[in-house]
Amino acid sequence: MRISKTERFSQRALNFYNRFVDLLVIFTLPIVLLTLLISIIIILYDLRLFSAYIVEGQLRLEHEEAFKLLIKNILNFFVLIELFRVFLDVIEYRRIRMRQMLEAGVVFVVREIVVAMFEHRSEYTDMIGYAVLLLSLGITFLLMEKRRETRPVIREVIKQRKPISKELREYYKKLQIEGLDKEH
Repeated sequence: MRISKTERFSQRALNFYNRFVDLLVIFTLPIVLLTLLISIIIILYDLRLFSAYIVEGQLRLEHEEAFKLLIKNILNFFVLIELFRVFLDVIEYRRIRMRQMLEAGVVFVVREIVVAMFEHRSEYTDMIGYAVLLLSLGITFLLMEKRRETRPVIREVIKQRKPISKELREYYKKLQIEGLDKEH
């Protein structure tokens, strides 16, 4: 079997891309790990500042600010962990998975809500915006999960070559997997 020039070019381009991504991972992974380590060190430092309240036995303005800073940095750490999970998926699957991006988005929005509440700067327009954003992220996540759950059922029906109802055929069109029933 002969390999055409375009197939060889495609194979070389794919090999170049894979090497390039591997190189990026080699340089980026230590930076991401260092960022997580620095984030943990910052949280421990903020905890030390806040624990001074317990030793001194009195609440001062600096301690309240240290507590707010501690909460912010802990929430930032959670956001960094979610983004690190996205990065690991890029390494493992060579693509960005929508589910992990949605989860990171939800964590980030919740972080913003908590920070706004702690700083007492929560205006109703901001909260409505956050609510709409969380609602849209949640609906998108639920629709993606629903779609993922129904695909195996649809494929099983196709494998068994049972007659397909009109409702199921319309559902295929919604999911844009119409090509599956044309194969069988």
